[in-house]
Amino acid sequence: MNKEEFLTNIKDNCSEILYLSANRMIEKVYTTESEIEDEKLKEFFANYKNYHIYLNDFAGTIYSRYASSINHLYIEMCEYLDIVVDNKYTLEHTIIKLEKQTPQLLLGLVDSDIQQQTIIHFGEKIISIMGSSYYNDNIDEFQPRVDKLKQNIALVKNALQLS
Repeated sequence: MNKEEFLTNIKDNCSEILYLSANRMIEKVYTTESEIEDEKLKEFFANYKNYHIYLNDFAGTIYSRYASSINHLYIEMCEYLDIVVDNKYTLEHTIIKLEKQTPQLLLGLVDSDIQQQTIIHFGEKIISIMGSSYYNDNIDEFQPRVDKLKQNIALVKNALQLS
């Protein structure tokens, strides 16, 4: 399938914002003449990180004009391409985001309301990870990292004397 055929199919079967976003992403990776193997295309759009990389400069339009988000676009594309949303890419993305929120960073937040909201959100994300099918199917690979995240949040809660 070539790029134009794929985009025409998206335009005919999906939302306008998904079409515009897919076009923007593909323009940055594939030339006009490019033939795109279905599996490579599926792999490209399954990789959650690609949406953040290739739509970063388009995020304002996505949010304001279309009242959408990269996450909504990802879910719609996954549904269109028959990709399971709970996959290695979304799990890895979530874990990496939490790993960047170190205890030092959380303890360094000066506004106590923001600090508490961040801690609550952190805990909710850990629960979400542990409920993930992909996580549970690959627990040996991810459990050490999730255990470290749990230790980090427990350390912060203990330091702030939160329950």
